[in-house]
Amino acid sequence: MVVGEAISGLVDKAEKKLDFHTEETNLDEGKWYKGLVGIYDNIGQIDKLRLEDQTPKPKAARPIKTQAMPERRPVGRQPTQGFIIEEIEDESEDDDLVPYAKPDSDAEDSDEDPTLVRRDKPKAPVYIRDLIRYLRDTESYDHQKLALTTAPALVRRKANYGTEVKEHTEELATLLVGLQDKFEIDNFHDLRVQGMIALIIAQPQVMGQWMARTFFDGDYSVSQRASVLIVLGISARELAGFETSEYKEAAAFPSKSLPEAVERLYSGSTSSRDQLPSSSSLKALPPNALETVAKSLTTGFLAPIAANAADAATGPDALKLSTFTSRLQQQQGAGNKGNVKVKSTPRARVRAIPNTTAQLLYTSFFSPLTARFQAALHSPASRLRGIIFQPYLLSLYLKTLAIILHAAGPSTLSLPQMTSELWGLLLNTGVRAHCVGDLTVTHAVLFALLAMLDVNEDRMRDVCRDMSREVVETQEWVAGVFEGIRGGDAGEENDAKMLAAAVLIRLREGMEKYRLLLVGDLIGF
Repeated sequence: MVVGEAISGLVDKAEKKLDFHTEETNLDEGKWYKGLVGIYDNIGQIDKLRLEDQTPKPKAARPIKTQAMPERRPVGRQPTQGFIIEEIEDESEDDDLVPYAKPDSDAEDSDEDPTLVRRDKPKAPVYIRDLIRYLRDTESYDHQKLALTTAPALVRRKANYGTEVKEHTEELATLLVGLQDKFEIDNFHDLRVQGMIALIIAQPQVMGQWMARTFFDGDYSVSQRASVLIVLGISARELAGFETSEYKEAAAFPSKSLPEAVERLYSGSTSSRDQLPSSSSLKALPPNALETVAKSLTTGFLAPIAANAADAATGPDALKLSTFTSRLQQQQGAGNKGNVKVKSTPRARVRAIPNTTAQLLYTSFFSPLTARFQAALHSPASRLRGIIFQPYLLSLYLKTLAIILHAAGPSTLSLPQMTSELWGLLLNTGVRAHCVGDLTVTHAVLFALLAMLDVNEDRMRDVCRDMSREVVETQEWVAGVFEGIRGGDAGEENDAKMLAAAVLIRLREGMEKYRLLLVGDLIGF
């Protein structure tokens, strides 16, 4: 305080001079310390020293008169004048004080070397333009990781608030599709796909067509094109209500949520029957996420067929399927034990979805994919033929179309058109030619046929009447595939053989039931 008042007295005017108004600073000792700034100890002239040397020195040196200085006292001691206040420290007061726990240090701050601790860590982006800036900074590991981990929740949160996502959708999608794993970030592919899914969920009408166009026209690698197909298939199921992303709740604003106790009160009253039985939670999306969805759908398609075949006593289908239907049941944990007879369980009906969503899936997802594929097939000089007929991409493409068709559901007004387009594509000479010797493409074609027949189960009469030629041709081709596959205890051959058998059963059930329609239309075929 003495130093502060002394310096303020040199700088400020009298009315603005600092004064703490304390007893210690206004006593003699405080005034003496503050007066030190007014002492000018200049260097004298050397001539005076020379004169002093020439003068005779006195016998007894007289003391030099100096200004009387007060006795220095410790700053903490009280002066002897006035009241004497003695402070008594009570150590017992500290016993009631609970010290704060040591805060958790950062993982990077735990390094013993203080020179390696970073204090300039970037913050997570809160705006879409900051997210784009982070994605463009391909030389910064922190920016890339923050952008990938923040993108799914940020895009979903900003989708219905403002126009940020709408204005930067295509730019953000271009960055995500072409992003490379330069720093080997954990869960890179999962986070990148989740960000692309969030964009499609935010702007499905625009981004569905953009992704379809990017798959055919973009200059991307096979893995990047495959991620586009995976995103389209998973997004279609989420829009239809079959999937629930883990980022959906994370994107909700806190102001839109009830308090935890109140939310628990109301959520506990909701019965389980009100929830969608077909919904699932997407905890992580591995590179084969679409294959996982296809396997779950295949299990749902084959379960009632296998049960009916095992329950039937006679019939050629039961004889053919008796060997591997039991293996299917064993894989599902519902195989026969001893001589117990498997009972036929009624098949759960597919949930009908609103026609608005179904129409969106057709116009923005399904139709752009099939139209551009047909255009590539009719242009022999197109470089896309070598890309789209790559076995892995072709099988993934066919499964994506089947999943979108299944997500649209039986209530889709465009279901006849979707069925006609997909069936014509599956019976295309180029597609069936790639099935020869390639079990991956064969499996995809059979899965697409089974998914298409499953969605059209309630309108098989219309299918046999309007597409009788496709029905007969498919039955003959699948029968040849079924006879040509050796099958086995497990593996892809066994799966393909089961799919072929399921398609044959579905087709023959419809052909037996609506034989007159088929015969009447196929006269002269």
